[in-house]
Amino acid sequence: MMRLVLSLLLGLPVLTWAEESPVIEGNPGWQHKEVARVVGYRFRLPSDGSTEPVKSGFTLLRGAALDTKTLAELSVKSVELTEPQVKRLLNASFCMDKRMSPAACYDPHHIFVFYSVDGKPLNAIEVCFSCTGVAMLPNAGEPYWRRHDFAALARLTDELGLWMESRTVEKYIKQQVE
Repeated sequence: MMRLVLSLLLGLPVLTWAEESPVIEGNPGWQHKEVARVVGYRFRLPSDGSTEPVKSGFTLLRGAALDTKTLAELSVKSVELTEPQVKRLLNASFCMDKRMSPAACYDPHHIFVFYSVDGKPLNAIEVCFSCTGVAMLPNAGEPYWRRHDFAALARLTDELGLWMESRTVEKYIKQQVE
């Protein structure tokens, strides 16, 4: 109640995604937070100027923090999610009825950042559509490893205008996920 009164007085939106989204049991870092907004980003991988491919395994999640400086440098496009889109993101990211096979690469191009009222990153979901891999801040824990609905994540990313592949989302889903 205090959160609602404070947000109304200050004119700041506070999302209520935790009440209707999956409960991330055993991980207090993914329990309810004071989230003011969630922003999805498409970013490019860093390049040292060479023609060699970037070494696989790049991530913006450094230990227990998001590398915001590198995200700002590499960001190609960003968009703020609506509350229903945040709920869809969480449901797709923590999906116990899906199980993806691991891949050898990890070359993410998308990240969803959950920000506090003061603009501080609270949580993040980084996605590699090539290998169907996800990294989270904080780590959601072993019960959620490889438990993601990539068809739903791809559709949401496309809806947000962040999709980056030459193939359509439906073609991606058919080739990569099904």
